[in-house]
Amino acid sequence: MFERSKELFARASEKIPGGVNSPVRAFRSVGGTPIFVHRGEGAFFFDVDNNKYVDFVGSWGPLILGHNASLVREAASAALERGTSFGAPTETETLFAELFSELVPSVEMLRVVNSGTEATMTAARLARGYTGRDYILKFNGCYHGHADTFLVEAGSGVATCGIAGSPGVPKAVAETTLSIPYNDIGLLEETIDRVGADAFAAIIIEPVAGNMGLILPEAGYLQALRDICDRHG
Repeated sequence: MFERSKELFARASEKIPGGVNSPVRAFRSVGGTPIFVHRGEGAFFFDVDNNKYVDFVGSWGPLILGHNASLVREAASAALERGTSFGAPTETETLFAELFSELVPSVEMLRVVNSGTEATMTAARLARGYTGRDYILKFNGCYHGHADTFLVEAGSGVATCGIAGSPGVPKAVAETTLSIPYNDIGLLEETIDRVGADAFAAIIIEPVAGNMGLILPEAGYLQALRDICDRHG
């Protein structure tokens, strides 16, 4: 039933660390063989053994219209006729930025990046540059990509120690990122008071903590974060 997937996984494991590029964490920790996808159609995809699945993931969000939607396919085909990459400005970029700001008015300007990791890494650098402060505050269980700054997961008991939560994160980087439990506004205020508000460049958070099981913020929690950030610059 999954013979072709097993064969492809064995081949992939010879050339790709762990045998997968995405999702990199999905199989070694829990066991099993990943399904190799062959094609998609609407809400479904089919693996290389021709098994059919309902896709509840949707490529982590981008496939809002489902797999292989005709209007997306036609637009992509039209774009490909003009070329694939130019390394120079195009009108399409401006059209995209204008549409994005129209749909999300709080986004006044837009810089397109290649990944979520690149986006959060750039945001942290901008915050540090603008404020002249070094510390970033994050929350245990929230995922913001694999840049060094965001791989730190020092729990509340060692919040001031800056212990690296992932091998390969330099101590100097770990020491400028504090991580505390999510949904505890009292601990948040205590941490900021203890370290000093003028040390923090930014607080970064998943509004709904998806990487630890879709944990909702408690009523008023996000507004409290907003108020604290406004109060301390």
